[in-house]
Amino acid sequence: MKFLSLIFIIVSFAISTPSFAQSKDEEFPVDAQQTENTGPYVRETHGAWEVRCVKLADNETCTLYQLLKDKNDISVAEINVEVLPLGNQASAGITLITPLGTSLAAQLGWHIDDEKIRQYPYGWCEQSGCVARFGLTEEDVTSMKKGANGKVYVVSIATPNEPFELNLSLTGFTAAWNSVPQPTQ
Repeated sequence: MKFLSLIFIIVSFAISTPSFAQSKDEEFPVDAQQTENTGPYVRETHGAWEVRCVKLADNETCTLYQLLKDKNDISVAEINVEVLPLGNQASAGITLITPLGTSLAAQLGWHIDDEKIRQYPYGWCEQSGCVARFGLTEEDVTSMKKGANGKVYVVSIATPNEPFELNLSLTGFTAAWNSVPQPTQ
């Protein structure tokens, strides 16, 4: 029995020593490491806006991100703003994700400062929530840059007569927008 214990200890020690471990360089050639993709990361923060990026080979793609909260400071939804290439009808692409249980028929409400509330349809729901995607013109983006606050309205199927009013802070929006290069295509 002592002999088996001794063999177990020796084998355990041998396996755990660095000489038996394969280094990352041996596992992945140097060229593969340099072209490795990175998952989403926060490159910088401007006021209420995060600039979130993904690096694919030598190309970095970034969006503006904000977690939207209700009047009780509870996180309810999230918004991603994508800077679109010049020459399109839309200058920004918006992806807004609201909780499951959102009334899709009621549509998403949106306005900046004292503008009229606009309605946008939801496209689909998935595990992470219900998704509304829409474009903003250059004029809309300018209004966000000059604005102080926005509101997003979400209707729950549980309380259809009481929409949630979510705060959309525009603090730092201009700096965040300007930090993302305009895509060429």
